[in-house]
Amino acid sequence: MKMLTHRDEHLDVDVEYNRTLEIVLLIILGLLLAAHLTVIGYRMTVQQLPFQLMTYTFTALILFHAGIMLGWRRALAFFGITFLISLAFEHVGVRTGLIFGHYHYTAVLDPKLFGTVPLVIPMAYFMVIYPSYMMANLIARSRPVGNPQGLSGLLLASLLTALIMTAWDLVMDPVMVYGVKAWVWEEGGAYFGIPFRNFIGWVVTTLTVSVAYRFVSRLDRMPLRPFVRTSKTFLLLPLIGYASLCVGTLWVGMPAETRVIAPFAMGIPLLAALMRLYQPRWLRNAEVVVGDDSKGSLTA
Repeated sequence: MKMLTHRDEHLDVDVEYNRTLEIVLLIILGLLLAAHLTVIGYRMTVQQLPFQLMTYTFTALILFHAGIMLGWRRALAFFGITFLISLAFEHVGVRTGLIFGHYHYTAVLDPKLFGTVPLVIPMAYFMVIYPSYMMANLIARSRPVGNPQGLSGLLLASLLTALIMTAWDLVMDPVMVYGVKAWVWEEGGAYFGIPFRNFIGWVVTTLTVSVAYRFVSRLDRMPLRPFVRTSKTFLLLPLIGYASLCVGTLWVGMPAETRVIAPFAMGIPLLAALMRLYQPRWLRNAEVVVGDDSKGSLTA
């Protein structure tokens, strides 16, 4: 297999790639995106939410995208960290009510892990936190991967990731409670019957995931190893998935009053990330030089 070398302007690394393999991987990504959008379209047509099918197709797209952009070592680390931390937080939350408030899952999303948390829930965390991570990076440093300079920059980028992620829950949680009836808030709450503590719990959970992954990705044994040359279209795919979740709520948000929330809570960070992705190259490169603490081209 003949390997070629390309200096990737989006990741600022030297990418070794094979043209045939690159085409095959991009075709698979396109098919996964089409499958996800088909599921979203089905939901919007019949006013139902096939949450598990949507999660499986979107997670497959996200994991595959992460694998060919970050390298499979980083991608699996990101997935594993997200899965284990979110599962732990959710399990403790269901058992104690301390993190999100008092709630329990119904049988709608079975099977459950440890009898408390449906398997699909940790997967749903990953399918949205990866696009949120990319968007936060684009906003903070005009690069889809890496960390801003210093510990404070890393923590702020992680907090931005958590807020972008939690914006989805503002519209998703009411749908899952009132439409899908996937879980029950036992004591109700001020936000459409949901306690404010739930959203604090989401921020804390996803902040923990983001910080953990960002530290792990800085290790020497976790180099950045893309399999393809990235392009704006390639980087856009996870953002299209995030946008589809935003747009879908305009049709199926429950209660109906929640439908106005997504364009602002999810749309603003999405547009900010797109503006950074499509800004002039000279401006992007100048900003990265000022605020980058990466360890070199293969550890961004």
